[in-house]
Amino acid sequence: MPGGKLTIRDIAKMANVSHTTVSRVLNKDSRVREETKKKIVKLIDKYDFKPDPRARVLAMKVRKSRLIGLLLPDIRNPFYAEMARGIEDKANEDGYNVIFCSTDGKPERSEAYVNLMMRTGVDGLIFATARHHDSLIERLLKEKFPIVLVSRKLKGESFNYVVFDNFKGAYDITKHLIELNYKKIGIIIGPSNISTAYDRLKGYQKALKDNDIPVRQDYIVHGPFEKQLGYEGAKKLLQMKDRPEAIFGGSDYIAMGVIDAVEELGMHIPNDVALVGFDDTEFSSNKKINLTTVSQGEYRMGQLGVQILIEVIDKPESSPYTHKVILEPQIIVRESCGHKLRGKAAD
Repeated sequence: MPGGKLTIRDIAKMANVSHTTVSRVLNKDSRVREETKKKIVKLIDKYDFKPDPRARVLAMKVRKSRLIGLLLPDIRNPFYAEMARGIEDKANEDGYNVIFCSTDGKPERSEAYVNLMMRTGVDGLIFATARHHDSLIERLLKEKFPIVLVSRKLKGESFNYVVFDNFKGAYDITKHLIELNYKKIGIIIGPSNISTAYDRLKGYQKALKDNDIPVRQDYIVHGPFEKQLGYEGAKKLLQMKDRPEAIFGGSDYIAMGVIDAVEELGMHIPNDVALVGFDDTEFSSNKKINLTTVSQGEYRMGQLGVQILIEVIDKPESSPYTHKVILEPQIIVRESCGHKLRGKAAD
């Protein structure tokens, strides 16, 4: 800006908004919050800002890029890979393309990728990375930028989302272990500031309490939703003097790490320790693994997320937070839970 002409990005920086939001104000787009609009208009008047006609043409194209941005925690996780495929297939079917990234759960990476996607001119964003309180997502919601959350939620209800009933899924699979007469059940779960981990832990705890089984804090291991957590958590739990009889891996990806640890310790599933997961990713049905797990239909979840986002993009004048989808859980019983050893047939 010093020594040169003021640009849309200069105005955006001063207003602490995206350049897309400034473009929308210039083009009288209704998707900008009134308070934000007034702040931008005040800066435009103060500096007598007149956008370059070529920039205005580009700004008009922002809404017609037919690009969707997707933020994932980790594309290596089979759950997110399958979800991404559902998003991509549905988007392509409706004439959109998808650009995506892995944030590794780092807010600074999310911010950098969103800024890059905004510069690219995405029409909307799908977040699978939300934390209970996420300043980046909250800012974009205030700017009325088209957003849908999948798999995870913020606190509250002022946003569009497609999620799974994680509490019920965790409750049901923990109850399944209890019905197989396991009393010592450990859990390896993600961080409590993520809705999926929080709800799954609560479901696990409620199932224990409802069946008069004490909740043991030393049987709960927290960490990132990664395979390494499953490996390290399982080694910790299985080397306890009073070790668990069964382990609930908070995701199938975590369960993969548990399997590695069990093999390294010279133990066997389910003879020495039962194992269940959560997600029903493709590898779960592998004959060498046969993981009992909870199916949440990640491919379908991705498709629904795109469907909602496109509707929000196409109808910005409609109520912005009317789309709330909660998918129902289904337990998939395989060999890892030890139901045959316990004399109970799979349903």
